[in-house]
Amino acid sequence: MERTQDPTGSRSLNRRQFLVASATVALTACSIAPSPSPPATSGTAAAGSVNGALPSYIPTTGGPQPEYHSADSRVTDGFEHYPKNPARSWTKAPPGTGSHVDVFIPAYYPTPTPYEQNPTWQAVNKQLNSDLQMNIIGQGDYQVKIATLMAGNDLPDIIHMFGGMLAAPALPDFLKAKCADLTPYLGGDAIKDYPNLAAIPTYAWKNSQCVVDGKLYMWPIQRYLPGLTYFFKNTDIYDAEIGADYVPKDADDLLRIFRQLNQPQNNRWAIGNVAAAPFNFGLLGFASIFGAPNVWGKDSSGKLVRDRETEAFKAAVGYVRNLWSEGLIWANAPTATASRPDFAAGRFALSVEGFGNSWNDFWRQGLGQNPPQHFDLVPPFSATAGTPPIGYLTGGYISTNAMKQASADRIRELLRIVDWLAAPFGSQEDMLLSYGLEGSDYTLDANGDPKLTQAGTARAGYVPWRYISQHPYVQYQPDLPGYSKRSFDAEQVLVRTGVSNAVSGYYSKTEFSAAGSGANRAFFDGVNDIITSRRPFSDYDQLVTDWRTAAGDQVRAEYTAALSAS
Repeated sequence: MERTQDPTGSRSLNRRQFLVASATVALTACSIAPSPSPPATSGTAAAGSVNGALPSYIPTTGGPQPEYHSADSRVTDGFEHYPKNPARSWTKAPPGTGSHVDVFIPAYYPTPTPYEQNPTWQAVNKQLNSDLQMNIIGQGDYQVKIATLMAGNDLPDIIHMFGGMLAAPALPDFLKAKCADLTPYLGGDAIKDYPNLAAIPTYAWKNSQCVVDGKLYMWPIQRYLPGLTYFFKNTDIYDAEIGADYVPKDADDLLRIFRQLNQPQNNRWAIGNVAAAPFNFGLLGFASIFGAPNVWGKDSSGKLVRDRETEAFKAAVGYVRNLWSEGLIWANAPTATASRPDFAAGRFALSVEGFGNSWNDFWRQGLGQNPPQHFDLVPPFSATAGTPPIGYLTGGYISTNAMKQASADRIRELLRIVDWLAAPFGSQEDMLLSYGLEGSDYTLDANGDPKLTQAGTARAGYVPWRYISQHPYVQYQPDLPGYSKRSFDAEQVLVRTGVSNAVSGYYSKTEFSAAGSGANRAFFDGVNDIITSRRPFSDYDQLVTDWRTAAGDQVRAEYTAALSAS
């Protein structure tokens, strides 16, 4: 599970696996200079007011108080322990009318206990006063079945779109033709009728393309803003040999640190990341310290510029090439499919990794080593001394949901159900959705934290309620003492220095077409060849030219039109 633990291990269709399917979706979200907040966005290149369709943001009040909270809605609340004595948050009549509700959703986890044998699912439906059933689609079948569904007219009530689906060229037309326009129900202050949904920060609605041509068609599953491109250190190695509080002064100083930490004769390298896209030897982490935009930025004239077109990105490629040529990068990087287990085992001292679930994953893996290994974020730094550091933010969401067109009464009923499923963290409803029935599905430890039983994992943990609707994300990892405080402190810094993608939330059909995907793949394949010296560095400019010719210039034109229309 994302929020507390991942009960499925490597088998789960987790956040990274979904987003790797679309590297641009996974790693987008920034422009060239630090921004105090994510920019206004639009769903497509067509004209239409975005802000008029967006819901008002109304934070939840009166619930459990987090140990760590910021007035900045871009920073995630943190809890050390689950709130004691959870109270009911839903004091109104049950949201449903006793009707059947059909949900189409991918298998984020292994198959849960079927409804007929699942007392926990039945208990949720009783509180909903609804016969809510899910068509849970396996990983290998999802893309084919969602395409078939979109082409037909026999739609389920609620349709889940994972992150990569937001890049599908057919999605905007599908939403406009066959899905309910939610603007009259959720736009502006209308969302006050659904207070749990109103607690979702505005940036998640904006950046996830919920608004198409000025109308609101989807609601987001919100997540933290910091992304996947930060430098993390093994503190047992780094702190002892470099210094606990030492931050690289510039690119030359970072190279000195790498050289000092590198011990291939002892099966330990300075840094390690796999070569496969979108990781590319940790290239985007290096691009951020050199000051490149995260995917799309703007130049001094206001023209859109792709990261790879900048001298900063080119310098990052050259820098990583030099690291490889010096033998400072983990030797298995070109062929390995995963690097995190080796990072957790101490095979390299630094890695470009992700904030949030990535961090708590290798934190947890490290504690299982003998001897235990410990990890922390290296504070943001720049390749040029005196230049303010930047980092790359995500769009602050993982996926979205839409509903089919229906009568106003039916739409309101479904939205009440969706609102109930977004019950605040620490409420009785949230406890039921996340952990199930006390005694049979979970027990409480000495701190009051719920621990899923084996049966509870299948009856509660594997049912993907949190991907239909969920409260704003919280940092809660009770098995990792100190994690919530450390991540809260780090997130404040990362959000403050973070930058937003100039086109986050806008749409380009070419970007995600076969031509656009092929052009991106060819570019990164060529970059990997340059990094490993299979091609000369002088080939870099031609790779950029080839990308522009194949798709890049058309993508730029489509994004420019979308920005102008908005």
